[in-house]
Amino acid sequence: MKAFTDSEILNLLPQIPQWKYQTGYLKRELKFSEFTKAITFLNQVATLAESHQHHPLMTNNHNQLLIQLKTFDVEGISEKDFALAKAIDSIEITKE
Repeated sequence: MKAFTDSEILNLLPQIPQWKYQTGYLKRELKFSEFTKAITFLNQVATLAESHQHHPLMTNNHNQLLIQLKTFDVEGISEKDFALAKAIDSIEITKE
């Protein structure tokens, strides 16, 4: 496995339109109607990440969740990050 170049990342980014590439990470920010919904989603992501054996940096602030993906083994963004981002996007989100 290797880290993608910036050019490769930008070419692949349309596959995960809810994600942004910023400061060495793929990131997605979500806002929920209440704290418990944010935590429920966070826990779903944690379970999914465990099954992928790839663990994101997740920051929760009340009803907001920031998910950041980076493959530390290759010091950059890899196919593992795109695969997990797509899997996260498949989780049904209850924001209301």
